[in-house]
Amino acid sequence: MEEMVKKFLHLSDALYNTCLKKEMIQRQCTNIGRMECELLNYLNKVGRPVCMNDLAKELKVSHSRITRIIDTLVKKKLVKRFPSKQDRRSWLAEITEKGKQDNQQTILDFISIQNKIIRKLPQDKIDEIYEHLELYLKVFNEVLNERERNR
Repeated sequence: MEEMVKKFLHLSDALYNTCLKKEMIQRQCTNIGRMECELLNYLNKVGRPVCMNDLAKELKVSHSRITRIIDTLVKKKLVKRFPSKQDRRSWLAEITEKGKQDNQQTILDFISIQNKIIRKLPQDKIDEIYEHLELYLKVFNEVLNERERNR
C-alpha cells in the first residue's frame, strides 16, 4: 500500500506540474500574471460587465487587489472599466474585443495541444484513460474538500 501511495503522490505531483506549465503557456500568450489571467477568463466566461466587488468575491481577493489587476488589464486594452448606471459609486469591468481574441486564441492553443495528446495515446484506450483520470480527479477533489471542511 505504501508503494502505491508513493506512486500516486508522484502522479499527482506530475499532474500539478503539468497544470503549472499550462498556466505558464496561457500567461505567456497574453503576457499577464496568474490573477490577471483568471480575471480575464472569468470575464470572458460570463460575457457581461461585472461589478468590481463581485470580481473581488469571485476571485477571493481584496477590492484594492482587483483594482490593481483591472488597472493592468485596462493598460493592456484587455478590459474596460466604467461607472455603473444603476449605482454611481460602483464600477464595472468588461472584457474588450482584444481581450476576447487573446483569450480565444489561448483556448484554441490548448485545444490543439489536446488534439496532439489524444492522437499520441493508444486509440483503443482513450475512453478508458479518460474514465480513470476523471475518477481519480473526482476522488482527489472530494478528499481535498473534506480536508478543507474539517479545518
